[in-house]
Amino acid sequence: MHSADDLKKIIGDIVFNKINLEAENEVASAMKMPLLDEWKKKKYYHPENVVVKLLDECFIFEEKDLKISPLDIFNILFTCKIFLASKTEDEYHQRAGGAYFHDEYRFTIPWKDKGVPFDDLCNQYLTRLDDLKKERVLLTQISSFKNIGIPLSGSETRTPQTFFIDLFKKISIPYLPFFDGDHLIELHKEIEPNLSSYDIGKAKYLFQPPSFGYKTFGSEMYCRLYSSAWLRVFFNMLRISGFIYPGQIDFGQSNVSIIAPTSSVFLGTHTWGGYSWDEDKKEPWSKIPDGCLFLSFGYRGLSEMWIDERTFGGIEKFFIENKKIFQCLRNPWSKRNLYDVMPTLDILSSATQIPDTGAKVLQIYCCLEHLFVPKNIVKDNKKYIVGAINALKPELLNWFNELYQLRCMYAHKGFVLRDEKTRSLITTSIQNTMILLVAKLKN
Repeated sequence: MHSADDLKKIIGDIVFNKINLEAENEVASAMKMPLLDEWKKKKYYHPENVVVKLLDECFIFEEKDLKISPLDIFNILFTCKIFLASKTEDEYHQRAGGAYFHDEYRFTIPWKDKGVPFDDLCNQYLTRLDDLKKERVLLTQISSFKNIGIPLSGSETRTPQTFFIDLFKKISIPYLPFFDGDHLIELHKEIEPNLSSYDIGKAKYLFQPPSFGYKTFGSEMYCRLYSSAWLRVFFNMLRISGFIYPGQIDFGQSNVSIIAPTSSVFLGTHTWGGYSWDEDKKEPWSKIPDGCLFLSFGYRGLSEMWIDERTFGGIEKFFIENKKIFQCLRNPWSKRNLYDVMPTLDILSSATQIPDTGAKVLQIYCCLEHLFVPKNIVKDNKKYIVGAINALKPELLNWFNELYQLRCMYAHKGFVLRDEKTRSLITTSIQNTMILLVAKLKN
């Protein structure tokens, strides 16, 4: 990337002008902000979540394989414009200070450049974007799982670390597992060579075990957005697979702490993810990856997910059978990912965690409505679902009728029997919904 003109040639004037217009709108809002609050303290402007308005542009940037985000461009344009519009240096820092929400670059224009023309100023920072591209690993901690390490049939005990390494090789996706163990010291030596000493304490601080990461290349903002999408899908699928193939179910027992998910951090930055309490306000595609793996099997109790030899086979089978989902995720900003894959996995993942049995049934049925009922249709929803199943997987019609009857029973009577038959149907329903999702993606 060499200049704004070079960028326009790659992405087109329409896309560039859309980003530029969003920057201008944000500058207009920032300039209206009073510099002092009612207590005469300095105020700092915070842009809204601009990525919501630039989803189509994110898709185009990915198709062009630019390895930068439209937010990178937005932030440079916004910061340069607000710099030239400000009358004093303090005003500039106040009106642009909150832009760092969108700015992994975190650049500040020196006030001595006040006389530099806008095009020259903008091109100066656009040309630096290529130098900021590098390979990064985004880490998310996991919690609420058990691993006892029980060997099966006299075989050697596999650890979650070795199992997930093998699984990620089989599905050819650059996920990385970091479970506790001395192997972290050797990994630390690879990432930060030539330190005076290494120990497990330093390694744990770096890798935040237990955690999973996703490795990609690009600007910091691009890597965060792209890797977050892949990690969100992974954790949702891990919870779903753990529900369908449970190693053990601890009814009525729970060491689960219902806490907010922790934000993801980049490996090697020596930073720690903070709790985020407002994820329920966000759409599925924009939530941070949630590494809390607890499950609920419909007996009003929460159970830690089991990850050991009894579950390895089921998890592997599930991920391989649903590999089509990862193929569609190559561009996380496609319409199918935003409006089919992400919400479906989010609903099914939620169904594995909600304690009430009847609520699970309603969530699964709503998931089918989401997949197959056209937007703004509010009646005769069942016929659209039946039509879609008949076209994609007609052998699942008998199952759907059973689910529908259970859904009606809960809706009209206010309860369903919490027995093994109901629990089995819920498990089958989650599995069949995944089958239908993959079938829809193949068409």
